[in-house]
Amino acid sequence: MIHQPFPLFAPFSDRLQIDFLTRRDGIKSDDDAARILGVDSFASAEQTHSNHTAIVREPQRRVAGADGLITDTSNLTLMIRIADCQALVLYDAKKNVVGNLHAGWRGVLCGAIPAFFEVLRKEWGSDPADIFVGAAPSLCKNCAQFRDPIEELPGIDPTFFEGRHVDLCGIADQQLADAGVLREHIERSPDCTKCRPDLYWSYREGNPEAVREGYRNVLACRIL
Repeated sequence: MIHQPFPLFAPFSDRLQIDFLTRRDGIKSDDDAARILGVDSFASAEQTHSNHTAIVREPQRRVAGADGLITDTSNLTLMIRIADCQALVLYDAKKNVVGNLHAGWRGVLCGAIPAFFEVLRKEWGSDPADIFVGAAPSLCKNCAQFRDPIEELPGIDPTFFEGRHVDLCGIADQQLADAGVLREHIERSPDCTKCRPDLYWSYREGNPEAVREGYRNVLACRIL
């Protein structure tokens, strides 16, 4: 487990805890993650590659149809599972509201990121300029290979394509910037899950059977 993996959030360490669980933690279920995190109050999302973000204020398992979770409740741990997709933790420092989001290429394509910010705006009146974002390890551009990006990712700026390779992280960062997040408020792990199958679960590199069985990396966050 990597405790407080993003230096960007250091100023908020007295009111926000973030953890990233890796292959070495052997997480196969929400209960496994909760045990290692040492928590008994948690919420997780079903993760259907949608643009639906749910507001949660009490423990819930696999919130139906949700790929994003947001809470203003203290000591409720939010957990997102990944194996190559992007996982983001987003914190409104002024409203003291935290959320996390699963955003694979389908999520990026269907607008999961702007939809997340719309929930923040409607429920808390959040200003995107107050949001801090941490992005966990995911596929790098060299490893995000598609059959035909132009056909498979309609509407995405082709400057993010290089042959069959797609800069999914760059697309997400542009969507964050378009939402109003300041560039200096975004921190992204330099690691790629496929490049480091020794450390992270990766569906695309050597671990598809284990991932299908349920093993995942987990990005967790909670307000203290």
